[in-house]
Amino acid sequence: MEEDLEQKTTAYLTHELRAPLTAIRCALDLIQEADERLTPESREYLVVAQRNAERLKRLIDDILDLSKLQAGRMSLFPLPCDPGGMLREAVESLRPWALKKGISLSAECGEGCPVAEADPRRIVQILTNLISNAIKFTPEGGKIAVRAESGRRDDAGYAVFSVRDTGCGIPEAEVAGLFRFFSQAGSAKMRAEGTGLGLALSRALVEMHGGDIRVQSRPGEGSLFSFTIPAHIPLKENTAAQAQPAAARKNA
Repeated sequence: MEEDLEQKTTAYLTHELRAPLTAIRCALDLIQEADERLTPESREYLVVAQRNAERLKRLIDDILDLSKLQAGRMSLFPLPCDPGGMLREAVESLRPWALKKGISLSAECGEGCPVAEADPRRIVQILTNLISNAIKFTPEGGKIAVRAESGRRDDAGYAVFSVRDTGCGIPEAEVAGLFRFFSQAGSAKMRAEGTGLGLALSRALVEMHGGDIRVQSRPGEGSLFSFTIPAHIPLKENTAAQAQPAAARKNA
């Protein structure tokens, strides 16, 4: 009973926080439209304010998603999705931040990458979390490559998404706990900039899609995060695959 009340309170508070935050973001956008009248110093302050407003939005969204997961109320709305489109949406939303840090951010969809059976909003959310972490841990002059390609496992087709960076890397002792809620890697300064929710939520969302998420990393050599999402099976192929065993028994 107490746990249910806590979840309802969390959901209520996060919804209430969204309204004033939306007003703040709209006001910042309006100020940006008057860019020619701003001094360089004012523009710098505006960028800082917008970045922190976006960070606060992600935090509120993550807390609300955590509440839904704990209550068993998280839902997906899967449909056939173009991996390249989801890739570009996530990358372009974070490109200004990467440019500000002097980081090269590229996106590529490999030839033959299958259409994914996914909730596009959630896939963009996962990619945004992974790319944000890569930007945070990659120094000036570094590179981040985001890619989607085809993959297969147990005769099933998958779209494989990956985010590779040339950042500081992750010590082996910290890798195992990366996908636990409120677990964070890196220095105290880096941990202060995060919540420890993004990777855990990403893993939960990937697994709800029927995929898995992995990380390869070594200190000083960067990191590679990758996750799989099942390929969309057209209705005709799906029906034929289900009908085949019955036909085979009939001919036997």
